Amino acid sequence: MHLSKEIETHLTNLNSNIRLGSTIDGIFPNKYAFVQNGKRQFRVENTSTEKEFSIVLYERSDEMKYENCFARGVFSDIKKIAIIIQHWVDKQNGISEIKKDFDELELYADFEYKNPNYEINKAWTKVKNMFFNDTTFWKTAEWNMRYLEMLNQAKSHSAFQDYFPFTSHYWLRFSVDKDIKETWPFNLHIIPTFEISNGKFYVSYDEKPMGGKYFETAIEGLNFYAEKMVEIKPIKW
Repeated sequence: MHLSKEIETHLTNLNSNIRLGSTIDGIFPNKYAFVQNGKRQFRVENTSTEKEFSIVLYERSDEMKYENCFARGVFSDIKKIAIIIQHWVDKQNGISEIKKDFDELELYADFEYKNPNYEINKAWTKVKNMFFNDTTFWKTAEWNMRYLEMLNQAKSHSAFQDYFPFTSHYWLRFSVDKDIKETWPFNLHIIPTFEISNGKFYVSYDEKPMGGKYFETAIEGLNFYAEKMVEIKPIKW
C-alpha cells in the first residue's frame, strides 16, 4: 500500500480540500503522510504492519518552538484516518469533539501539578509535549508509562522547582536558565531503562561508559539525581 496516495483517495471521496505534503523531490512518501501548510498538522505512518496506522494530531507554532500536540492513536481502518484528518485539518473541529467519535485516540493532557514559575511551567509542558509527539509510541507502552511517571514526579519534586527541564535523546536534564545556557553536564541525566533486569530507572553521572546507577522506582532515582546535582556544578556555555 502507498500510504499517502491511499489517504488522499479517501480524502477525495470525502470531498475534502486537503492536499497531502510531498517530499523535497515532489513525490508522495509511501510509508507516511503529512500536510505542509497551515497551523493544524498531522503525521501518519504504518505500525509494524501495513494494516495498522499510527497518527499524531498537533498544531505548529513558531513562537513556542515546538509542535503543540493534541492527540495520537493507532487505527486498523484507513478510512477512519482520513475522516479524522478531515475533521482536524479541513473542518477545524475541536479535539474533544473528534474524540467522541474515535475512542482509539489518546488525548494529550498537561501535568496536574503547576510550577509557580510561569516560564518553568512552560518548559515542563514542552518536555511532555515532545515526548507525546511520537508515532512509534505503540512500540514501548510499558516504557512510556514509566517515562510519564518519571516526568510527573520530577516536576513536583522539591529539588527541581527552580530549574528549567529539557531533554536530550529522551534523557531528562536541567538548566539554570530558560535559554539553556547554564546546564549540568551532558552525562548527568535520568531515563527509564528499556532492559529492566538491572533496574527500571537509570541515573548517569560519570563520563565513563555506563557510569551511573540503577533504581527500581522513579522517586529513588530522582532523589539520587538531585544529590548529584548538588555535588556536580552546572556549566555556563
